[in-house]
Amino acid sequence: MSKSIGVSKTNEVAITEIEEKIFEIDITRKCHLIDVIPMGAVRMTRSDTWKINPNHKNEKQRQRPAVTRYWAFKNKVVQECTKTNYIMKNTIDVVFFLPMPESWSLKKKERMNGMPHKSRPDVDNIVKGFMDALKEEDGDVWRVTAEKRYAYKGSILVYE
Repeated sequence: MSKSIGVSKTNEVAITEIEEKIFEIDITRKCHLIDVIPMGAVRMTRSDTWKINPNHKNEKQRQRPAVTRYWAFKNKVVQECTKTNYIMKNTIDVVFFLPMPESWSLKKKERMNGMPHKSRPDVDNIVKGFMDALKEEDGDVWRVTAEKRYAYKGSILVYE
């Protein structure tokens, strides 16, 4: 039986609140802006491996629309990362900018631009979709820092 690094306990120190503020690019770090609307990974079924045609004449052999969008997302991520010469390493620091709903007023869009995005898709699913697109095997990734923010246009910002 393996040993843990210690017993369960709580360290009683002051709690610091993380302020929700508008995102600003850290201009001291190299970054890549990838022109792709972020998308969370889709839960696949076994049939998704052989249902490859979204327009198949037999309805039971058609690829699900969510799977079709996901494969298009992954292909676009690879294409855009190639343009910017981004190669994923074993640590990731990424900001996902999700487009604001068209139904929002201009005033609300102005107020929410760059603010944290607190609804679905979950940030871990978006990270999984991003990593799946760029690495066949992502088991060597040992550190991930990710945020999702509202923006006028969807994109992905990755820091080196």
